[in-house]
Amino acid sequence: MDAAVHAHVVALASLATRGSAAQAVAQALGCEELALFVRDRALGLLVPAPGMPKTFAGGKLWRSFLQVCTEEGRHDADVDLPANAMRHATALSRDGAVAVLLGGAPRDAGLAILEANLPLLAALLKAEQDCALGRAEVAEAQAAAQRAHALVGALDAARASAAGLNEQLRREHSRKDEFLAMLAHELRNPLSPLVNSLGLLRMLKDLDPATVKRQLDIMGRQVDQLTRLVDDLLDVSRVSRGLIELRRERLPLAEVLDTAVEAARPAIEARRHKLQLFGERGPLHVNGDRVRLTQVFANLLQNAAKYTDPGGTISLGIVADSGRASVVVRDSGVGIPPSMLSRIFDLFEQVPVSLDRSQGGLGIGLTLVRTLAELHGGHVTAHSVGLGQGSTFTVSLPLVAAPVAGAPAPQGRALRPTDARVLVVDDNADAGDTLADMLRFMGAQARVARDGPEAITLAQSFAPDLILLDIGLPGMDGYEAARRLRELPGLQMRLVALTGYGSAQDRARSKAAGFDAHLVKPVSADYIEQMLGNLGFGEILTKP
Repeated sequence: MDAAVHAHVVALASLATRGSAAQAVAQALGCEELALFVRDRALGLLVPAPGMPKTFAGGKLWRSFLQVCTEEGRHDADVDLPANAMRHATALSRDGAVAVLLGGAPRDAGLAILEANLPLLAALLKAEQDCALGRAEVAEAQAAAQRAHALVGALDAARASAAGLNEQLRREHSRKDEFLAMLAHELRNPLSPLVNSLGLLRMLKDLDPATVKRQLDIMGRQVDQLTRLVDDLLDVSRVSRGLIELRRERLPLAEVLDTAVEAARPAIEARRHKLQLFGERGPLHVNGDRVRLTQVFANLLQNAAKYTDPGGTISLGIVADSGRASVVVRDSGVGIPPSMLSRIFDLFEQVPVSLDRSQGGLGIGLTLVRTLAELHGGHVTAHSVGLGQGSTFTVSLPLVAAPVAGAPAPQGRALRPTDARVLVVDDNADAGDTLADMLRFMGAQARVARDGPEAITLAQSFAPDLILLDIGLPGMDGYEAARRLRELPGLQMRLVALTGYGSAQDRARSKAAGFDAHLVKPVSADYIEQMLGNLGFGEILTKP
């Protein structure tokens, strides 16, 4: 019998057979169960040995008994294990290992065999504990190494990203500097002939009509150029903030192209280009903003004229297919380097300086073309074999059905300019006075006010048919002045905002304040004259 007990005790040394061997030892000694514990070095508490059940759900007596078992020797007590029952427990504690026999009274001979082998078992359990700690430390070290490796990778990625960002910022900074230099250059270009013409007109004692006309024509062209530059800059600002607003209607595409050709004709004729038309001219309609689509095609035609040597050829045509129309603008000009084709529509991206600056312009027009085309549900592409091989730009737009004919436009009585009384309200003396002089030259009766209160006072005595009111007035702004003017009894005037503020929010505020229309400075003399002639119809022409 003792030999069997010894064999079972020896079997406790194997982690694989420890659970079954513990049960065999307990039965051989006349007990119900054998539990093995080992002292945890870090906690100083007894924990189940490897291979043994991880928990023993006992009560207070059991927990107290385990504390006693941390002392070496033999310990006997009744314990509440499980917590709702009582059993006798005999424990042998040696070298940090504890064997607890539960239930029954163990035979002394068998108990002596267990006690004799307990030091060896304790050494084995400690070794297993050390191995487990070592494996845990190795696993922790491996995890730490993996974390360090991941951190190094993340740092490398962050450095690469920072380097890429720095390079991008450097390029953006360089492009910004180039753009500002070009902007200064392009603004000075029209200012120089303006200054020269004004100086010459001041010097002339006897004003020769031909000389005056020539200088006025020069000044007019340069002012138009300045206006286009400012308009492009404002449009770019609106594009970057997503504030481009379209006034859609069903439009004959050929009609839009005709308007664009007329807008670009001075540039085409100035360089003696030949304009060829091809493709369909049938009833093709698009749903779009007339002014913005005209801007798209006029811009492409003006670019073609600008980058084509004098006497070159520009082709314009429409190709319709599968519910879409492709408007093609082709030229025999300088072409586009292949490396630039993928970036030609990006903001501030420009063809080489030797080409771009020699021709003038800010290099932002194609960005506007792309954005406006996309806002209309279309897209634009560029093609060029290379430098000196010309360029082709294609704008694709979705087609819509032709509009149904509407009712005839209402008829009204047009005021003659001499019938019109116009009040100009502007705190800029030069702007207000020159506009009033222009209106008087057209035959209108014009008065000028410098601020809101003066405008209200003059309106009551002057009873204007039309008030051109600036928004950015000192003290009482134009919005408040408009509200006050609308409250005046007995006045039937048209109220038009004439201002440098042109965003969608500005237009909405002017409408809410009671304005009939919102015009953005500068406004041409032709447009002012058309507006005067339209007063009697109860409508005001609106300029985008």
